Amino acid sequence: MTMRPEILYLVEVLERQLSLIRELASDLIACRASYVAMDLDGIYQHVAVQDALCEKLRQAAAQRSIAWQSAAAAMGLSSAGDAPGTWIASLDPELAARLRRVLTELALTEGQVRHLNQVHLTVVEGSRRTLSVLANALAAFAPIYAPPAATPLVRW
Repeated sequence: MTMRPEILYLVEVLERQLSLIRELASDLIACRASYVAMDLDGIYQHVAVQDALCEKLRQAAAQRSIAWQSAAAAMGLSSAGDAPGTWIASLDPELAARLRRVLTELALTEGQVRHLNQVHLTVVEGSRRTLSVLANALAAFAPIYAPPAATPLVRW
């Protein structure tokens, strides 16, 4: 059983990525209230948070790729070839269990975020339709109601 630093680094990188994906999932859920309330400031705030998290996830994905390649090289495997299950059994049992847990949770969380993205798309589309209806209603009543007269500027 081996406890290689490359594998330990891989697990740590995967755990950081899992943490970031969970943060993104939480923010996708939290931002729904801003869309439903048409809170533009809240929407912009959530978009900024999600954008920052996505940038961190891009960086984590690059680190993950490097970590996988290092781990594969340390195990004497081709980085694109052998599946992790074939060499996980040769690891320290505690590290192997930790790696399996992280890989499983990562796959489940990524699936959850894909679902949340679909829900988010539905909420955004609903908001777009609502704003379109309001704009059409305003345009329909524009000929009936004249714009307010400009108030003269009074100087004291």
